[in-house]
Amino acid sequence: EHLKAFDDEINAFLDNMFGPRDSRVRGWFMLDSYLPTFFLTVIYLLSIWLGNKYMKNRPALSLRGILTLYNLGITLLSAYMLAEVAKVLWWYYFSKSVEFLDTIFFVLRKKTSQITFLHVYHHASMFNIWWCVLNWIPCGQSFFGPTLNSFIHILMYSYYGLSVFPSMHKYLWWKKYLTQAQLVQFVLTITHTMSAVVKPCGFPFGCLIFQSSYMLTLVILFLNFYVQTYRKKPMKKDMQEPPAGKEVKNGFSKAYFSAANGVMNKKAQ
Repeated sequence: EHLKAFDDEINAFLDNMFGPRDSRVRGWFMLDSYLPTFFLTVIYLLSIWLGNKYMKNRPALSLRGILTLYNLGITLLSAYMLAEVAKVLWWYYFSKSVEFLDTIFFVLRKKTSQITFLHVYHHASMFNIWWCVLNWIPCGQSFFGPTLNSFIHILMYSYYGLSVFPSMHKYLWWKKYLTQAQLVQFVLTITHTMSAVVKPCGFPFGCLIFQSSYMLTLVILFLNFYVQTYRKKPMKKDMQEPPAGKEVKNGFSKAYFSAANGVMNKKAQ
């Protein structure tokens, strides 16, 4: 009863903030109330923290079979959404909750270096943003981003699926270009969104600004990832040559011990 009252208050607040919801999605699974989306996001964030603590002193799990099925499933779902995105926008929203498993698998495999701020921010925010999109603006302007993203996910989860098999690693030279494709996706989405600002189409102006701003944060974060991961480091003339500081230190040590040995020899005489 208290939960129902809290749910009513949250929904009333959101309705007051964004206005009337789109009647076409009323009654759809997980859309009438924000609480399922919110609680799943909280569980996702807690599972990262608790999962890392649980796995701290335990061996990493392989999960090869599960990962193969998971990546294949997401690839097929993305292909389906790419072909039928106008009809399955709800599946796009729901797929964002399924993709929480990306992080859970990282935790279980102890790949903590891959659980970056960018990774968690992107996964947690997209699920919540698309709950709002489905309730208030499930219209033509909202289809462009998911169409591009579904195509990118076909490539991305195919890559992840193949990377499970060590024998396939030599064929996975295109990871760098996958990140480039993601950046192009964000830029195209911003361009498409801002076109509706220049030439209004009835899409809420505030939503256009929010979407462009959000995409800009992804551009910044992905660019930072790209630079940190793929930037070329200057080549040294001789990789075998020790650092100058070490050379001086060793020279000093040799001179010191040589002098000390000479003094000890004179005393012995």
